[in-house]
Amino acid sequence: MNGSDFEARVSAVGERARAGGVDAVLVTPGPDLRYLIGYDAVPLERLTCLVVRADDTPLLVVPRLEVLAAQASPAGALPIEILTWGEHDDPFALVSTLLAEARSVALDNHMWAEKVLRLRDAMPGTDLSLAGAIISSLRMRKDDDEIASLLDAGAAIDAVHA
Repeated sequence: MNGSDFEARVSAVGERARAGGVDAVLVTPGPDLRYLIGYDAVPLERLTCLVVRADDTPLLVVPRLEVLAAQASPAGALPIEILTWGEHDDPFALVSTLLAEARSVALDNHMWAEKVLRLRDAMPGTDLSLAGAIISSLRMRKDDDEIASLLDAGAAIDAVHA
């Protein structure tokens, strides 16, 4: 998969958010983050969060300790600013500051409850909803590389059963 595919995916999330009246989409480590920017971040207690703003450049918020891993992933080659936070910083306040004007924010469906609650507390005047409708509609359509991978996986399973 090349960087332009990831860039198009993030752009599509922003466009769909804007069309749905959502100011931003927040995505934490898991299958959606990997799909959107190619970063297979380990889900930890520390906040890693892709911030896709409907009308601005996307950002990736990562712990300072993990910035090299983020930069080495496909995300490092994308036009996404990587912002870091230190051990004594509040990353949820940082995200809130980035979205100071947002009134509606969609959160990825697989976000840990702890992070959802901390974001809710950091953005008390913001309506939080699920981003599944925005992201899943993109993931349903498979590109040529994804179709080839699915065909390869099917052939491997067929070979095992044969």
